[in-house]
Amino acid sequence: MNSSEHTVNILGLAEAIATQIEKDIQAGHFDPILKSYCLVPKTDPSKPKTLLELWDLWVASLSVSERTLAGHYRYTRSMITKANPKLLDITWVSRWALAPRTFRDRLSIIRSCCTWGVTKGYLDTNLYEDIKPPKGDKTEVKPFNAEEVLKILAGFKDRYPHYLPFVYFMFATGCRTSEAIGLTWKSVDFMKNEIIIRDSLPKDPCGNGYTRVRKETKTGNVRYLNMTVELRELLLAMRTTGYIYNGLVFKAPQGGTIDADNFRERYWIPVLDAQGVPYRKPYTTRHTMASTAIEQGTPVTGVAYLLGHTDTTMVMKTYGHMINRPNLPDIPIS
Repeated sequence: MNSSEHTVNILGLAEAIATQIEKDIQAGHFDPILKSYCLVPKTDPSKPKTLLELWDLWVASLSVSERTLAGHYRYTRSMITKANPKLLDITWVSRWALAPRTFRDRLSIIRSCCTWGVTKGYLDTNLYEDIKPPKGDKTEVKPFNAEEVLKILAGFKDRYPHYLPFVYFMFATGCRTSEAIGLTWKSVDFMKNEIIIRDSLPKDPCGNGYTRVRKETKTGNVRYLNMTVELRELLLAMRTTGYIYNGLVFKAPQGGTIDADNFRERYWIPVLDAQGVPYRKPYTTRHTMASTAIEQGTPVTGVAYLLGHTDTTMVMKTYGHMINRPNLPDIPIS
């Protein structure tokens, strides 16, 4: 439509309104506040009016599995349903009571949803892009010292000997809990004296209790760990009972896969309490291996490899305060 056609349309509308006003005056129905003569823009009933409506349209357009939808997507939709914000209302975000990491995860998904909404013409702009997630408090890593490690191992030996090899393995290798849980005998090569960490067994994202799903390691890489004498002897002793090439190395007391939450609540916490060791998560065994390696002179690149990191960034960020720590200069008092 050119400018002249646009002008004609405007004049035509004005004339139509003026004619209607004249008719209403004559009929005694004139609206003195002129509300009846305002133009009401037409709305598209197919366009979403709330974030929930946009969310459902977006999710329906995705090619993702039910397993994926059952994780953060399910919880995010539940949040949206509860608040039921209008499409352009972002004030509800200020009422989120979430941990920083969870906040970032949920915000990221909603941003993706609204970015899609912009491409489809449902939104002019993605208001969620301007929201800055809160920064989490930097938690100081507190690895177990040598005395605490011995106390923990002694506690498992006395109270829950079935789990002693599992706990020692995590201290000795620094593997992620899901990697230790998922370790199979085919990944233990006694001929080459190495353990191959190629995958993990994290909890099923659907949240089905003890169900776990085998997948690649967190960083997607494979690493080879040379066994110490103690670790080799421990695994050789375990191999004499219940060895299956594709079977799990570490199992729950009644067989089957170890559940990390169950292990922590029923075994880990009681042992630390009984041994007088201040509580830290089982994951701290990983920090303990890394800090011990650094103290024993292992290069940063070597520690990063043992932990399964692709570079030294995370090692420097987490353990940098332990590396080449300088001494204060001598300042004479007098």
